[in-house]
Amino acid sequence: MRLRDTIKLSLHSLLVNKSRAVLTMLGIVIGVASVILMLSVGRGAENYILSQVASFGSDLVFIRNGPGDGKQGAGPPTTAVKQVLTLHDYDKLKQQTWIKAVGANVYSSLTVEYQGSNYSTQVNGTTESDMLIFNTELEEGSFLTAEDVAAYSRVAVLGHDIAQDLFGNEDPVNKTIKIKKQNYRVLGVMKPAGTRFFTNLDRNVYVPVTTLMRQLNIDRVQFMTVKIGSTPPTEAQERIRILLRDTHKLDNPTGDLSKDDFFVATQEDVMARAGIIGTILQILLSSIAAISLVVGGVGIMNIMYVTVTERTREIGLRKAIGAKSSDVLRQFLYEAIVLSLMAGALGIFFGVGFSFLGIKILQSFQSAGWIFEMPWFGIELGFGVSAAIGIIFGYFPARAAAKLNPIEALRYE
Repeated sequence: MRLRDTIKLSLHSLLVNKSRAVLTMLGIVIGVASVILMLSVGRGAENYILSQVASFGSDLVFIRNGPGDGKQGAGPPTTAVKQVLTLHDYDKLKQQTWIKAVGANVYSSLTVEYQGSNYSTQVNGTTESDMLIFNTELEEGSFLTAEDVAAYSRVAVLGHDIAQDLFGNEDPVNKTIKIKKQNYRVLGVMKPAGTRFFTNLDRNVYVPVTTLMRQLNIDRVQFMTVKIGSTPPTEAQERIRILLRDTHKLDNPTGDLSKDDFFVATQEDVMARAGIIGTILQILLSSIAAISLVVGGVGIMNIMYVTVTERTREIGLRKAIGAKSSDVLRQFLYEAIVLSLMAGALGIFFGVGFSFLGIKILQSFQSAGWIFEMPWFGIELGFGVSAAIGIIFGYFPARAAAKLNPIEALRYE
């Protein structure tokens, strides 16, 4: 039997049982669409993280608490590791003439109040150099000064959105707000700044780091950021390590990073780690989605076994009039392959569509950084897996059909 005739017979058999074919394809459609969606969103998340890091510029070095090899302290600032960074470290770094600017930060989610209105938002204890380091701008008023930090002043600068929530059309400058029941005078309001590392900067409230540390009764900072200017990043990284080892009185003459109690990362380090995280995320999400592909393949095999049973007399008749076992094998195998490929094509269509829609939804919440990329690898994977499922899960029912004895098949009721 010619290949064209075999494919025609396969398509005719599928069209005879449209409802069964659609239900059988459903598992593959969902599986392929899920894999493409997960790969696309995972890639979008990776691009978003990389764009956030790249937006800072290449002259920043980040210092966090945690081992110097990054095994615990490589991620976002966290209190899960031993807190060792102090304002003394910050002062030592400020004294270095080769450093352009340095900032120390403590974050806490607190309630901010004004005339009966209150909002839970992120309060950023920072220093006067924050705007220079992160390239942000004021809409009105002024920012924190070195004197504010040194004097533990209760002053605050509001992000654009939180200022709108608290004051509406009223001018916030020189008004008094309460942060954790303590009065703060508003110095200014920031221009819209978007997000940074999944944090909405427009809802931040900036206060002197010293003031927030006293209010929270802590004596450690969560992280520091150094703007190094023209100094090569790797050289600056090593200089900072040597200085902090001295201030922390660490006995580490060989420079073993695992012996450091702080973690220093350049922008390249952060981007490399973000890329690894993105890749792991894609693999993890795709692996979970791929389970439905296996389930869909089992469904195809079960339905094909049922089809073989229902068409036993037909198989016997064809073999009786001269059809070879290989012809029967190919017919049923092609049916399974055509079924899975059609499901794969539909899965790709829906997967790309949902991926595009998902990125658009994310862009509505965070406009910068989320970019839709056609998931070519997911499309290729979808076609490849669909074909493989058709061959693997369709072969055993097809072989069972090919092995039927024509006389016994004709007698089958």
